[in-house]
Amino acid sequence: SLLQDIGLFPRKNDPVKAYSKGMKQRLILCMALVSDPEVLFLDEPTSGLDVQSARLIKDLFRSLNARGKTIFLTTHDMDEANQLCDRVAIINKGRIVAIDAPEKLRMATSGRHSVEVSFNDTVDPERLARLPGVNTVQKVGDKYRLYTQNPGNLVVELVHHSCTVGLKIVSLNVLAPSLEDAFVALTEKEAEHA
Repeated sequence: SLLQDIGLFPRKNDPVKAYSKGMKQRLILCMALVSDPEVLFLDEPTSGLDVQSARLIKDLFRSLNARGKTIFLTTHDMDEANQLCDRVAIINKGRIVAIDAPEKLRMATSGRHSVEVSFNDTVDPERLARLPGVNTVQKVGDKYRLYTQNPGNLVVELVHHSCTVGLKIVSLNVLAPSLEDAFVALTEKEAEHA
């Protein structure tokens, strides 16, 4: 039953006013599915939910999709779009600026590869920005994310730099562009042409 699919069956006799926000959101989704629609339009269905509720809903979406259902999902959560969607439309100021598979959108974002690195001591981001091949530097927690078009060369530069200034690299990861990177690049490009 739908109530079992969304984890509400054990609470089926409880008054709805006693439900948590996540339970109410799952119940609304259940109500939308009662007529077994071929197409669903959902606006931020996991927004503000706890991890378990969001996971239940995402699993349900995957199950529905596997059964041939089409789901139009609006979300500001790029990770969610990346995990759940076969195709993503990026909308800026009411206009679709790109539509494609998440992987293709990410790969079309040239220059947004990044290297994330942390050191055993603090580093001046301006110094990292002067390394050859670095487009921009962003401090993320205790790490530095350096955007580049050539991550392989940048890794070599970082190792050389750390040896030169006496730092130890604690962690180093090469990151492919994210869907968020694609969104930013595409909406910035759209703004430049406006």
